[in-house]
Amino acid sequence: MHSRQEADNMRRTTVSFEDDQFELLEKWADKEIRTVPNLIQAIVVSVLRGEPPHVPDLPETEKMKDK
Repeated sequence: MHSRQEADNMRRTTVSFEDDQFELLEKWADKEIRTVPNLIQAIVVSVLRGEPPHVPDLPETEKMKDK
């Protein structure tokens, strides 16, 4: 967790998702006991490090692959 001063100095961005995508992120975040914004940050940081994000087994992910 970041201190308040560190958090105030962090750059922020906005990301938009379709409803079904956000619902999937919510389920993933719930499974990892984190907020959706924290999950998105963890996904982006892992990809920037060259690590694949660990996607949990959720039935909805199969539907997303078809899109």
